[in-house]
Amino acid sequence: MILLDGKKVSNDIKDEIAAEVQKMKDRGEKVPHLAAVLVGDDGASLTYVGSKVRSCERVGVEST
Repeated sequence: MILLDGKKVSNDIKDEIAAEVQKMKDRGEKVPHLAAVLVGDDGASLTYVGSKVRSCERVGVEST
């Protein structure tokens, strides 16, 4: 049986994405942009979107 360290894999993937986004910025290309639309005041939705915003910041992607 092989144990998979989800946190490590997630961080590795985010590091790869960050490197690719940086290459795009260095070449003067447009970088990806995440836009989220919230309807209402559902706490779980606010938490989810906040998590996505932090992930975007970590990899260099813009978000609104």
